[in-house]
Amino acid sequence: MKNIKRYEVYRTILAIAIALLLGYLLIFFTSMPKGDMPLGEKLKEAFQAANKAFKVFLTSPLVKERRGKVLFNLRGFIQWMNESVPIIITGLAVSLVFTAKQFNIGAEGQLFIGAAVASFAAIYFPAIPIIHPIVVILLASLTGAAWASVPAIMKSKLNASELVTSLMMNYVALYMGLFIIKVFLRDPNAGQLVSLPYKETSMLFLINSRYRWHIGIIIALVMSFLLWFIVKRTTWGYKVRLIGNNKNFAYYSGINTSRTIFQVQVVSGAIAGMAGIIELIGYHGRFLWLFSPGYGWDGIIIATLARNNPLFVPIAALFLSYIRVGAKTMGRYTNIPPEIVSILQATIILLVTAEAFLSRLRQKAIEKEAKANEPNNVAVAGGDVE
Repeated sequence: MKNIKRYEVYRTILAIAIALLLGYLLIFFTSMPKGDMPLGEKLKEAFQAANKAFKVFLTSPLVKERRGKVLFNLRGFIQWMNESVPIIITGLAVSLVFTAKQFNIGAEGQLFIGAAVASFAAIYFPAIPIIHPIVVILLASLTGAAWASVPAIMKSKLNASELVTSLMMNYVALYMGLFIIKVFLRDPNAGQLVSLPYKETSMLFLINSRYRWHIGIIIALVMSFLLWFIVKRTTWGYKVRLIGNNKNFAYYSGINTSRTIFQVQVVSGAIAGMAGIIELIGYHGRFLWLFSPGYGWDGIIIATLARNNPLFVPIAALFLSYIRVGAKTMGRYTNIPPEIVSILQATIILLVTAEAFLSRLRQKAIEKEAKANEPNNVAVAGGDVE
């Protein structure tokens, strides 16, 4: 088992390295100057421009250069932390359903409708410090759970595909959420479709008020540990993992698989429902999405990179948000489009999910572990014979 886990780590690192190499090559060819120049001069200029852009891409979330000095980039660091929060939470939600081998991809709709409904509490609930943001987050969580219960019921009672039902529910959530904001919560003084401002007491505590670094990252990390504990250290979590490994075996072992699958999807919806509103009450201060923010789809990427392990979800989310912040900064200071990060994401996911990628190395890891355990197995067999 240790050799196989080590193989998965190596495979993920190699996939990231290949993606970064591809990114560098794309930057290099994008930086190639046009016009009548000797090929050697073009290559030299492209090489220098690519090195400069790639350096900004890799380092800008942490450091910046000013007047020849290298300084800590507090603004970039806070942007990195804040952008990782919603995708950590959606990654946790998706990893839970994927652990049970349920391909529910409704996190995008759950966070959107959860944020829209919870905006009522953020605007109209009494201004009680500390209690107010808790009520807002709980309402978003309950809304996400209620929204997830629809495909969950259809799966457990009618055996309908949760992939199809959750996907369609995303579109319903989008337009229903926009309807709620437009009809009930719209700010008439704003120049676009946004909600009324949230009450100050509904906002999360700020670690840094200048760049609005909120405590969402702490909430996300605590949730990661709690979900890991539930999945790995509780009876219910064992049932979820057993269903994911072999649903029929779990059923004939006496586990009520339909009920557990329903619970998994509802709990996942409750987690996903929190992601959107934490982003809004932490940073923006009002509902301002005119379309889906995409955090639910990012959650699928994060869960895949983390191998559905809640403890690895923050690491994967921090990596993804890091390269995104780096790409945005690179786009501001160079002529390289920040959309390059989408190519990197796609390359990493393709290599990580491709079973044939480094399959020979995996086979060697299995054989090595089997040979290492062979003396123990022989000893146990010999003891049984005696």
